Amino acid sequence: MPNVGAYYFNNTELSIITSLFIYRSGTAEQITYMIQPELAKKITNKKDEVAGYSGRTKYIARLCNNLAKRNLVTTMKTPHSMRLVYFLTQEGLNFAYTVLGIEEHSSSLASGWSGDYGYFDYHLYKPSIERFMHHNLSVNFHIQMLHHASLKQFNYEFIDNRYASREFTLVKEGRKMKRFFRPDGEFKINDINHYWIEIDMSTERGEKLADKFESYRDYLDVISEGIPFSEMNETPHTIVFHSSAIYIATRWISVLNAFLNKMNHYTGLINFRLTNNSTLEHAVVAELSREEHQNKVLKNLQFYLMKEEGFLGLPDTRSQKPNFIKLLPSDEKILGWSPNIIIVDKSDGTKQILLFERFEGMESIGLARIVDFNKKFKSLEIGKTEHIKEIIPVLYFFDVVPNAQSYTMTSAENDLRGIFNKLILHDAKNNLWLDGNDQSQIHTNPLMYRC
Repeated sequence: MPNVGAYYFNNTELSIITSLFIYRSGTAEQITYMIQPELAKKITNKKDEVAGYSGRTKYIARLCNNLAKRNLVTTMKTPHSMRLVYFLTQEGLNFAYTVLGIEEHSSSLASGWSGDYGYFDYHLYKPSIERFMHHNLSVNFHIQMLHHASLKQFNYEFIDNRYASREFTLVKEGRKMKRFFRPDGEFKINDINHYWIEIDMSTERGEKLADKFESYRDYLDVISEGIPFSEMNETPHTIVFHSSAIYIATRWISVLNAFLNKMNHYTGLINFRLTNNSTLEHAVVAELSREEHQNKVLKNLQFYLMKEEGFLGLPDTRSQKPNFIKLLPSDEKILGWSPNIIIVDKSDGTKQILLFERFEGMESIGLARIVDFNKKFKSLEIGKTEHIKEIIPVLYFFDVVPNAQSYTMTSAENDLRGIFNKLILHDAKNNLWLDGNDQSQIHTNPLMYRC
């Protein structure tokens, strides 16, 4: 058993101290899952009230109480739960700094990633009672993500808002203004895909919600100035709003509208996703399976492209692996992203573009890219030909059938009113093709359906 000062500590006690340092608080059950995330289940307030502790959790609670007797841990009760919430005392925080080897000057230098922890004053560590429900939802989010990581075999890291908050200088009309970028945290999946996380209590609406996305946009403008977006290290793959609500369909419409209206050209570069406890696992699978889903679409398309003539696209004879048509580098530079398109020859000698984008659950980027492609089409080399008369959007999905209200009640619909009536949906998992207006099945060649 390791000893620190006059006390001996077993490894589990040190894990409790470390967990409370990283997460800032936790019930005995939460601490159990912090240490062993593979044991975690969906945590709800109701279960917290009525469920009994497991043997492992009782053991953790006993160790927490022992640490409390040593004045390293203390407790509080919150209005929404009967469970005791544990967090470090000032002495416990000092002890954590000693155990983790954190130097007193390191708070401004630390990133929070991969054990690079900062030295913060106690008031920045202690969880706020006034904002505890917000903080607790954040704790549960990270526990659930670690649980999914343990089951689905991916690496998961996160930092909270103490590390994620940044000050930056914005120049508008010749004036310098100090601004702050303050997400609730950030996380990484497999150290490749980077996410910003907001814990959404549905309290920010209207102008406040718009202001939040405007601050994101301003921060992105500053850090990406003079640098191609694809070469930026700090830009997120996705912005995640994790909601405290059970029913989030209406919230999706309002936050998506704010995102599309305020994020400007970033809407085609950064995904936006809304989740809650019920949809989080599916969202994780969707994020992990983006390439797999697209490959399934390509496989499904080969049958139709080989069956009839009149297509430019798959199969690509230059490669063993089928792919969509690639635009000229100059066109992709204007867009900032690479569209998935097939070109169809119509009987009247004109051509159609079929633009394929994913719409898996409550995510924005497929809709945003359809808007972006249509707005910029005439400025692209491919759009300057007189032969291409139509752009047909194809939204493909894998597990979640799109609800028409998910896109027709957004501001995207105003931009797409002229082409949404030509929408095609593709169930990539079951290789089914649907009319986007009434979701009736298409039994003919879907690529010729809108000709």
